[in-house]
Amino acid sequence: MLVIGMKISISEKSGPAEGVLWPVWSLPKGTQEKSVLPAWAQGSFAPHEFTGAPGQMASLRRPAFCEKKAGDKKTGARMPGQTGARLVREGAAPDSRVILFLGLGEKNKGNPHALIASYAGAFNALKSARCESVSLLLPPGPVGMSLDSFVCALSSQLIMADYAFDKYKPREKDSPPKPGVKTLALVPAAKSASLSALHSALARGLVFGEAANFARSIQNEPSNVATPAYVASCAQKIARASSLKCTVLSKAQMQKEKMNALLAVASGSEQEPKLVLLEYRGNPSKKGWDAALVGKGVTFDSGGISIKPSSKMDEMKFDKSGACAAIGALSACSRLGLKLNVVGVAALVENMPSGSAYKPGDIVTACNGQTIEVLNTDAEGRVVLSDALAYTSKRYDPSVMLDFATLTGACVVALGDLASGVLSEDDALVSALCASGERVGERLWRLPLWPEYDEKVKSEIASIKNTGESGQAGTTAGASFLKPFAGERPWAHIDIAGTADSPKSRGGLCPGGTGVGVRLALDYLLHFTAPKKGDKKQGAKKE
Repeated sequence: MLVIGMKISISEKSGPAEGVLWPVWSLPKGTQEKSVLPAWAQGSFAPHEFTGAPGQMASLRRPAFCEKKAGDKKTGARMPGQTGARLVREGAAPDSRVILFLGLGEKNKGNPHALIASYAGAFNALKSARCESVSLLLPPGPVGMSLDSFVCALSSQLIMADYAFDKYKPREKDSPPKPGVKTLALVPAAKSASLSALHSALARGLVFGEAANFARSIQNEPSNVATPAYVASCAQKIARASSLKCTVLSKAQMQKEKMNALLAVASGSEQEPKLVLLEYRGNPSKKGWDAALVGKGVTFDSGGISIKPSSKMDEMKFDKSGACAAIGALSACSRLGLKLNVVGVAALVENMPSGSAYKPGDIVTACNGQTIEVLNTDAEGRVVLSDALAYTSKRYDPSVMLDFATLTGACVVALGDLASGVLSEDDALVSALCASGERVGERLWRLPLWPEYDEKVKSEIASIKNTGESGQAGTTAGASFLKPFAGERPWAHIDIAGTADSPKSRGGLCPGGTGVGVRLALDYLLHFTAPKKGDKKQGAKKE
């Protein structure tokens, strides 16, 4: 598990912090114009320069503990890394502190996760200003969700904003140390009778953020480091630290289990495949398994014989993100004290072209006896997951099964990088997952999985083919392919192709892996309800 570099707490007062974030609502349209700033800060900026617009930041430097404005000396300098924050210096005292005003937009408008992203950006601004102690004043009013849910989501985002993947970047001998925040206080706008609830929410958020960062640390590793064996070793290490049982199936063991679909994808690479099984028993008196999280872990996807274009092929190291999500989520189950039995499965392969690689036109047999006609070796993720899902179904028979996969470019076209696609025939499961996504800021959008789509992946010469109809409903075709391998239970396929990584900073997070799926899965498990027989399925007629 990654170690948090800063201490985060709930505090009723901002205290003697070097950096203070002061949230400000903007004025509703049509109201008489006046400053949105507190009286002591008015005059620090040109008229109407700071309006409290969403995400707007402006900062001034004041002597520590000063309550009144003593005069301005505007330098015009900009806060490092922030295009909208102008630093106004007031005196040159070494103990001066930065007060950063953050615009929240109009009250009761916008969404809470836009606020959280703004807070994370403001945190980075104060960090860049080399504030080692920071107080963040929470919004003075409703934010579109309960305050404890807001604190949970905010604290996880701040932990993730404090993460950077820079282990391979050498530092000059005489370069100053990297800026870092040592202590961070979240300060409610008013005295809260539910302070204990906020402490609990903070504790959950820290676990969520740490688990997501652990997943990101594996996501970001290059493929020459993060081989199937390396990722399996990461799972083994976290298992020892997290009260988990870890089993890693070798190539020979998978051959014995007749997992010929997964093995076919791995056949072109010198790197041997691995199947990681992480078991968490939070309810040891129960024999069965409540939930299974299955992740696609293609540590590098060249496309195989159906090779990808060279442009952005380097990003295919992120094709293991589903497996990272499963491992990351399991790493936190014990710390959250989940009273559930949960298994995490990471199917790890490398998809490469070679003389031994599987080819378009091949027919392979999965461990459940289904035959697969391979029409495109770059549609390998569903082939890998077919064995992973079928094996998990047979060995564990979980009540609910979720899979996470960077499966289709079609999902990126449909939803971009702001939402993951969720496909399931179980309405109750989708509702629960979407509710979790809204709470943690990992939004889902449901795409159809009607039986009619199953016809589009039927093969003339095998049980199923690994492509649908060209140019049509590609994400649904991927889920329709997986359906026969998930068994007769509530199952959801979550396509994270557009959300698993980002080439630029977003929501206060550095470029690279986003850890998507970890917080979603953990929140879902925290609110887990065993499925009921007869739940309405998508497409079923209402009586």
